[in-house]
Amino acid sequence: MRLGTRFVVVLALAALLVTTTASCGRSKSAVCTQCGRDECKNLAFTVGLEGGGSVRTCCPRCALRYISEKRPAVTALAVRGFADGRSLDARKAFYVEGSDVHPCASHEKGAAVDARGCCLKAVYDRCEPSLVAFDSADTAESFARDHGGFMRTFDELKAATR
Repeated sequence: MRLGTRFVVVLALAALLVTTTASCGRSKSAVCTQCGRDECKNLAFTVGLEGGGSVRTCCPRCALRYISEKRPAVTALAVRGFADGRSLDARKAFYVEGSDVHPCASHEKGAAVDARGCCLKAVYDRCEPSLVAFDSADTAESFARDHGGFMRTFDELKAATR
């Protein structure tokens, strides 16, 4: 392999590593009110409640389930952009659902096994399929091309969660 080719391969691997791990720094001080996982700074979602207060979740999936199940009077919805961690209006963000990036599941200790310690079991995970937010349709579509999944709007996701 030529030096130029090696450099491109190393650069691509570094970009993938940054996209899938560094962008999801865990906060041990903030825990999801819905599933109990540590908050991922680039997935966090805040539901502003009428009358004051808010509910914070580890990811958009937990927030959508909270909104669907509890039906709170909502004044604001904010989500962190996966690419840069900036706060976005959740209603205007673009989401990629079902990509190969699973930041919520990445902190679990090992795969689920049966009583003998083998045979992976299917386990319900309220944060799956993965759901990450972006500030533009172009960025979301580019991410989906690289990592799979489908671009969705907040309204589409909310309707599907009912």
